[in-house]
Amino acid sequence: ARGQLDEALRIRREQQLPVFTRLDDVRELAIAHGRIGDILQARGQLDEALRTRREQELPVYTRLGDVRELAITYGKIADILQARGQLDEALRIRRELQLPVFTRLDDVRSLANTHSKIADILQARGQLDEALRIHREQLLLVYTRLDDVHSLAVTHGKIADILFAQGQSAEAREIQLRALDGLRALGDKREIAAAAWSLASYDLRDDEPETAMPLIVEAWNLVTELGVADGIATVGATLGSILLTNAMPDQARAVLTQALAAARLLDMIDYIAHIQSRLDSLPPQEPTA
Repeated sequence: ARGQLDEALRIRREQQLPVFTRLDDVRELAIAHGRIGDILQARGQLDEALRTRREQELPVYTRLGDVRELAITYGKIADILQARGQLDEALRIRRELQLPVFTRLDDVRSLANTHSKIADILQARGQLDEALRIHREQLLLVYTRLDDVHSLAVTHGKIADILFAQGQSAEAREIQLRALDGLRALGDKREIAAAAWSLASYDLRDDEPETAMPLIVEAWNLVTELGVADGIATVGATLGSILLTNAMPDQARAVLTQALAAARLLDMIDYIAHIQSRLDSLPPQEPTA
């Protein structure tokens, strides 16, 4: 997956940007820069992705008066800010710069997706009741009306996470299992990984590591295949620790090394310290012949 991203980035930079620059096609240039920003974001290069959004996309769409693309670009900026923990500013962007635009445009799907991101931020801030209300009272209705089975499955998974955090373990497991089955049927590897990791987290918090392990391995295989940096850091930290506990130092070292690289890429300070401490506890590696 990383190799594919690298090649896609090379094509955008070396083949597309020069053509659109020669043609003085500012819209296509902005679109190409946006796709470069998408790749940088997927690779975990958040600072460069943010700079691209702010310096290469926003000015063009502002000049063109393209309110839809402005709102979409602001949403991608909010994604980056949210990933960096800047939740208040991400929430402000969603509420002030996206919702009014999609409301004026009567864009029901984009409105729903923005409300979903707002619920994610509220959940991260500990406002679980309000996040749950948005998912149940707004999003489920909209996605049902749109017959969007994928978004319904993802939304049910998020509802399950909130319910588990509120202590409703049995209901959370039942809902998350159904969501995972739906996502597997749809073949969405990224969301399958997220749902499997959620279920594994429930098991770990309920002190059921044997039940969690197959789900952790499934999530790990998927996030490494897809090159999802935050998933590699979070899932890898746990998987590496379990391998270490089970006296599998070589496997633990390989997983933790990957997780540490991903955590450093995203500047995940707490994870960096935790993973490094686990690596430091490993016995010295035997020299290869």
